[in-house]
Amino acid sequence: MKDTLLTKKQKSDIAKYISAGNYFGIISILDSVSTKHSGTAKMKDKRYVIAEIVKYINVQGKNPLNEFYKAGLKLLKIKSDNAKEVGIHIIYRAYKHKPAEVTGWLYKITDDSNWEVREYAAGALAGTLKENPQFYNTLKKWVKDSSENLRRGVVLACTALRDRNDAVKTAKAFRLFELLMYDSSRYVKVNLGPFILGSYFGNNMPGVVLKFLKKMLKVNDPHVRWNIAMAFNNSFGNNYPDEALKFLNVLNKDKNPVVQRGVKSALNHLLKRNKNIRV
Repeated sequence: MKDTLLTKKQKSDIAKYISAGNYFGIISILDSVSTKHSGTAKMKDKRYVIAEIVKYINVQGKNPLNEFYKAGLKLLKIKSDNAKEVGIHIIYRAYKHKPAEVTGWLYKITDDSNWEVREYAAGALAGTLKENPQFYNTLKKWVKDSSENLRRGVVLACTALRDRNDAVKTAKAFRLFELLMYDSSRYVKVNLGPFILGSYFGNNMPGVVLKFLKKMLKVNDPHVRWNIAMAFNNSFGNNYPDEALKFLNVLNKDKNPVVQRGVKSALNHLLKRNKNIRV
């Protein structure tokens, strides 16, 4: 299956529309090549459009921050999921120009009903945080938001804080993780324990993650403990099976069904990929 559906003619038209500020025309093209699977255009095609808009504004714009805001706003007002995904990746670049307004749009798109739109919003959250450290204060507030979509967005935004050469930045991520470990939402949990903690941070900075998990192991909360177990249900567990078993053996003594589901899932994963380990 092809990873792009845009033709040379369509790319040429997109370039013309960008220079003319015709964002409706751009989205009409993306809508025309949307797939049945996701209801939106291919990732490569949307990234192409985002990159072309960013390049044009950076080169031609007299005030790029203002231009990013105006372009993003026009896109986000178009009734199309393609427009939401492209628009949020344009408008977040204007955070320094209009922080309150951009934050409002980030909140709205992160809480969108379409899961794929939320994926693009998560990328925009990380991009905003990477370029604007003060956005961290907003994320701290969102940890307590009533919407699981927002709380899950915070989890993924922390990808911007992974840095083996910056302990202060990394510590900020783990302060958010410590709060999110208690979250009972499955949508939050499946992104935190197995994905962000294990796969993303664990494989990059295992010592930091293991120290954090050891600290959290003292907490008698089923969701915290599920996250600890599931942090090893991936390549992180494969790479550190002995460490994984130490945690899982302790957690296995906890008969809470939530904890047991996490332990069993992680153990099954490890046993399939590490024939020599003994439980």
